[in-house]
Amino acid sequence: MDENVRPEGGGEQRMADELRELGTALSSLGRTAFRGGRVLSVELIRSARTIVDRAREEIERLTAAEKK
Repeated sequence: MDENVRPEGGGEQRMADELRELGTALSSLGRTAFRGGRVLSVELIRSARTIVDRAREEIERLTAAEKK
């Protein structure tokens, strides 16, 4: 199934499930970054933030395409 196509049935539940999984993934990222009080280097944190920013930009791009 194309990722940009909305499913006909059960879409709200799938959305809730995916948002829950996204929250879990972000929580895991935070736990990994600060496991045991260890702080990562500025470069590693900046790299992770850059990846998150790119993901946000991609989501914005995809949602803008859906609105057209």
